[in-house]
Amino acid sequence: MTIPIAERIQCDALRRKLVPVEEAVQHVRSGDVLAVSGFTKAGEPKAFLPALARHLATLPDARISVYSGASLSEEVEGPLAPFIARRGPYMASAASRRLIHAGKMQYADAHLSHFARGLMYGFYGDIDLAVVEVSRIRPDGSVVLSSSVGISAEALARARAVILEVNTTIPDFTGMHDIVLPPAPPTIGWPVPVTGVRDRVGLPYVLLDMAKVIAVIESCQPDFPVAFRAGGAACDAIADHVLAFLGECRDRFGWHHWVPPLQSGVGNIANAVIAGLARSPFQRLHFWTEVFQEGLLGVVADRDRFAGASASAISLADTAPARVEALMRAARGDLVLRPMWMSNNPELIARLHVVAMNTPIEVDIYGHANSTRVDGSRVVNGLGGSGDFFRNAYLSVAHTPSVRTLRDGRTISCVLPYVSHVDHTEHDIKCIVTEHGYATTFGIRSPRARAGEIIDRCAHPHFRPLLHEYVAMAGEGDEPRLLATDRLEGWWRDYDAACTAFPRGPGCASQGA
Repeated sequence: MTIPIAERIQCDALRRKLVPVEEAVQHVRSGDVLAVSGFTKAGEPKAFLPALARHLATLPDARISVYSGASLSEEVEGPLAPFIARRGPYMASAASRRLIHAGKMQYADAHLSHFARGLMYGFYGDIDLAVVEVSRIRPDGSVVLSSSVGISAEALARARAVILEVNTTIPDFTGMHDIVLPPAPPTIGWPVPVTGVRDRVGLPYVLLDMAKVIAVIESCQPDFPVAFRAGGAACDAIADHVLAFLGECRDRFGWHHWVPPLQSGVGNIANAVIAGLARSPFQRLHFWTEVFQEGLLGVVADRDRFAGASASAISLADTAPARVEALMRAARGDLVLRPMWMSNNPELIARLHVVAMNTPIEVDIYGHANSTRVDGSRVVNGLGGSGDFFRNAYLSVAHTPSVRTLRDGRTISCVLPYVSHVDHTEHDIKCIVTEHGYATTFGIRSPRARAGEIIDRCAHPHFRPLLHEYVAMAGEGDEPRLLATDRLEGWWRDYDAACTAFPRGPGCASQGA
């Protein structure tokens, strides 16, 4: 049910700036830099950005730059992509991806915690316009954000001008947020006094300079749903092995009356892992993560199992306002939405002893991981928060299917002699999981010793002989590598033949980083 706009805009001065979206987009000029709300399809400006695409189509050679917290939906970014000259720090748009690969859009991904702070430091230059979705404008002009925080607070603080998109269809998110801006030099940052996932140290709204607001518009579009396919047997097996690893840690490190806060990336495997937790023996689970996603609903429903969660966005498969409101009622006081510089903050991740679980594209036999680029050159989404969490977590778990089937019908191994692009080194990952098992990097063991365990426990049986052959051919060394030789070329010919000859069977494709 749509709420009357007057009930959501409690500030008279800003109510007088309410205009049609077609008028608001006229403020954007070619060359402008926009910082917008949105994080994994949640809380994005769903009225303004499509209207902006229509406006820019009427201008000759119009080009803008767009920064967001994380990915925007295809419905929002797709029409705008042809007019984006620069994009960062994370995207999941097929339209943008094609332009990036064609060299028509400059894209740079970044650690999300670094990007948010860099925005405040001025590393990304001036911000001409912030466009932020809000669920309420308070009497003093401060704003209550919607289903995501991301870089919304930083955008409102740094931009020369602001457009507020008031969504009257979504629930009122008053009380759900904990807003703190990162300090910029020469101000010395204060230690953020968070010691638990439900702690609040900031404000539940964003303070705003009303003089910068040049327009207020209305939106009636709920968040676009996040599509997840049924995981299948391989995803379920990966989830089982992740839970087995957590069970081993419980016994090994004395977690009998406490489970560390959990972080889980986005995608089918991540949802399978979270769904597995809802059936696991673990109780009183708490989550320090980026995205509160669909799989967590089953955990929240069990009050003996759910102890609280902190995230930067709520991204669900069904975003009907009544469903979102039911979640907010069920988790009120236990679910906190924060800026991504806090959700991904290295200090807080380390302090809270977070267990990080993310899905790379591929791993290698020595424990390095590639989360961003297929064949080392074609970006998928971006690094996102995986680096923030893998590098600083108490335990880091990289879960991936052992194989992936390509469009040409060949099946390739996701466990390789070396990854084509290194996002995470072997120093950052404590456990690698596939549907076949898991291998850990605990203790003092050489890369060569770890390689044997990763091959035997994680690689698909079809590729294991070839991987062992590679290690033997590589010869001596702590982390033996075959460089460009006839032997290496011969190995890759054998590997290509093995990909073509792979037996058909069900698989599980990973999503995201």
